[in-house]
Amino acid sequence: MTFSKNLAFVFIGGEHQVLHLAPVAAAISLRHPNIAVECICADERTATALLKVAETMGAGTMKVTQITWPWASRMAARLTGIQSSAKGPLLAKIRWLLRNSHAIIVPERTSAALRCLGWRRPLIHFRHGAGDRAPSSEVRLRAFDFIFVAGQKDIERAVAQGIDRKKLSAVGYIKMDYLRTMPAGSRLFDNDRPIVVYNPHFDRSISSISLARDVIARFREQERFNLIFAPHIRAFENLDAVSRAKWQKLSEPGHIIVDLDSPRLFDMTYTRAASIYLGDMSSQLYEFLTTPRPVAFLNAHGANWKDDSRYAGWHLGEVGSGTDDVLDVIDRAFARHPERVQKQSEAVALAFGDYEGAITRAAGQLRQAFNRRDPLSVRF
Repeated sequence: MTFSKNLAFVFIGGEHQVLHLAPVAAAISLRHPNIAVECICADERTATALLKVAETMGAGTMKVTQITWPWASRMAARLTGIQSSAKGPLLAKIRWLLRNSHAIIVPERTSAALRCLGWRRPLIHFRHGAGDRAPSSEVRLRAFDFIFVAGQKDIERAVAQGIDRKKLSAVGYIKMDYLRTMPAGSRLFDNDRPIVVYNPHFDRSISSISLARDVIARFREQERFNLIFAPHIRAFENLDAVSRAKWQKLSEPGHIIVDLDSPRLFDMTYTRAASIYLGDMSSQLYEFLTTPRPVAFLNAHGANWKDDSRYAGWHLGEVGSGTDDVLDVIDRAFARHPERVQKQSEAVALAFGDYEGAITRAAGQLRQAFNRRDPLSVRF
């Protein structure tokens, strides 16, 4: 069946979400010349990331459009100091700009608000990340006609939250499929000490980021390990220049890297290079574990985690309660790692599915979604 349609892939969540969806857009653009593919974003860094994917995959027909933030968005961000507060007016603008598009595909949940803004055509969600942290309710997912996730773990979680199973498809971890053939980067340190990547989450209610300065201080006092402080890219998105400079001063050439906002935070440069992962609730844990290695976690909030599914990943390594024993926790993680390799591999399979070929699989299933004939069919 041949049809001519225009699909809009919308990226309002930041450049770190690009690799979870843009490769699918590029694949469709390459294989279906009768489908016009346009990627919409609202910042230069995301546009650059989108263009890089198009170039890497040879998708010259994939259009990348960077739109300007509406006045109301800029005012909201200025008044609150929080960039995410500006997304409502931005989505309203996108809804109008894409009024002739046949479907909107997004890698985040915020765009579910397009339904409230009058969007009645297909709205499709690709989940970014595949960690254990989950919202108490997935009610926003009900706004989407189809939902694509990486592995069985997210299928089970969504169904448990009342999402219709017919809407859900597991296609594998797209980001990993895209990056798996990329060459390794250059050496990050001029020595052979084991590298610890410390990756706290941005949500301070569950993150260990309040301990970050003390963690860095502990590593400055020793010479056994190198440290990469690589928080979630959203952790410092609202930080002023003076405060940012103070954090950067904690770096130490040949010993400690402090990175608050570079693409290396999410393109797996650091997780590939590290010998051990130190963190809390980020789904980058599972990206790191695609090659089984020691992992450790900081329980900064005294969470009762052992029987809580949101902390399933913590069973794959050692857990410490603070910074005083952080080096001891790392030593224990190395010592006990051999007994955890099998569990780590099983956890990655549950989270990511079969990620080899995920891009092609996702593009194919997205294409098939447009031809379905059941009551959930996407009708143009």
